[in-house]
Amino acid sequence: MSSTQQKEQLSVFTVIKCRTCDYNNTRAFMEGDFVLKEVGKCEKDGGTLYIAGIYAVSQGKDNK
Repeated sequence: MSSTQQKEQLSVFTVIKCRTCDYNNTRAFMEGDFVLKEVGKCEKDGGTLYIAGIYAVSQGKDNK
């Protein structure tokens, strides 16, 4: 891996879903986030919100 690739900027996001309805949201990753962590109550139906996934997107100039 070249030094250019190692310095690539990443934006990390957290996907939040409701256990009982179709609500989902994506927000910026926060320290302490992990998959399956419960993060509150759903505004739509009061169900439990949980972290369904975490992913990173490259912010490099070479994205096509």
